[in-house]
Amino acid sequence: MSHSASSAPVLPVSGLVTQKTYTIRRSTVLLGLAWLGLTTAGCGLSGWYVLSKDDLAARLIARETTRQYAYEDRIAALRADVDRLASRALLDQDGVEARVDELATRQAELESRQSLVTALADTLQAGGIVPASKAAPLRPRLIKPEEPIRASGITSFAPIMPTKPTPAPETPGLRGAGDTQVAPWRSGMAEPQPPAQRVETALTRLDRALASTAGAQLAALRDMDETLQASQKRLRNALSETGLDTDRLAAQSSVAKGVGGPFVPLKIDTAAGPFEATLSALQPRIASVMRLRSLAEQLPLAKPMAGEADFSSNFGYRVDPFTRSPAMHTGIDFRAETGSPIRATAPGKVITAEYSGGYGNMVEIEHANGITTRYAHMSAILASVGQNVTTGTVIGRVGSTGRSTGPHLHYETRIDDEPVDPTRFLRAGGRLAGLR
Repeated sequence: MSHSASSAPVLPVSGLVTQKTYTIRRSTVLLGLAWLGLTTAGCGLSGWYVLSKDDLAARLIARETTRQYAYEDRIAALRADVDRLASRALLDQDGVEARVDELATRQAELESRQSLVTALADTLQAGGIVPASKAAPLRPRLIKPEEPIRASGITSFAPIMPTKPTPAPETPGLRGAGDTQVAPWRSGMAEPQPPAQRVETALTRLDRALASTAGAQLAALRDMDETLQASQKRLRNALSETGLDTDRLAAQSSVAKGVGGPFVPLKIDTAAGPFEATLSALQPRIASVMRLRSLAEQLPLAKPMAGEADFSSNFGYRVDPFTRSPAMHTGIDFRAETGSPIRATAPGKVITAEYSGGYGNMVEIEHANGITTRYAHMSAILASVGQNVTTGTVIGRVGSTGRSTGPHLHYETRIDDEPVDPTRFLRAGGRLAGLR
């Protein structure tokens, strides 16, 4: 489509200015209109931006302010949690230290009890009440934890960092293994326990160890009590064979020699617990058994000759070997070879060591509680007057001196110079020997 300008009238050339004609294309007009529209839009946007700039900034500032307040509230909450956890940790630490102090007190108490139990066991062993093979279980070992905990050592609940393990790569798959997946390597170190749990575990272990030791000590005391009861009963039964008032004689028996020191009474509160109650009950029983044993050691309960007794004549009425008439035999006779050793049947002091009429060569020993023993018809006297002898001391040799029909030992037991049957003492000695 062709565009041409409209024809204008032609003026005369003479005396007039010539006018120049311009032609504007439609595309140029459209381009100008587009530019005008863009410029107008830009101006509008600029105006809108200028008008809305303050409101946008206000919204941005408000949003940042809200976010800041939220962060500050979160930080305050975290600080409160930290303070609460710190306070709880301090309370837990105070509780642990109080528990450790309580366990330390129990430990010291157990150590004190241990010394008492060991001393009692040694006393029973030294007194011959229990043999050494049976005295060891009466001394329970004081159990101590492998890792003792002290209150002063617990200063923080920070975990103990283990040694850093070396990272191991995953095991590569082998050729031909198909789809089988090989598990990756793992460190052999177990996950560490939390600090509070480690402390609680250690304290629990220590508490159980102390409880076990306390139980063992109480069991040892009860075993001692049972042993003492059995010993007291056996001693009374055995000594009853003598026909003596053992309670009266035991109360008068002398104490062991080579001991002493200032008297410091041991105060025991029987209401403190079963250990103290059992220990208090043991005291009179130990004293009674020790007195009975001391009495048994002072009485002539041993045999005057070694080996099996070969009695040739008993105590009491018999037919006199010389006159063939009834007579009173004041002792017992042991048949033996001439020269066989004769031994003292109890500790004492020699008051006679000479030839004495029908007794022949005789030794008389004075023992405690008004008891004396006589050994007659000796071929040789091996003791002297005033000599202190012990049980088993050889005081002479078997013979046939004095009023005797052959080699033998005439043995007498007297109480306040009155003859009593020696077999009563020998039976008691035999029963006690069978109990050892």
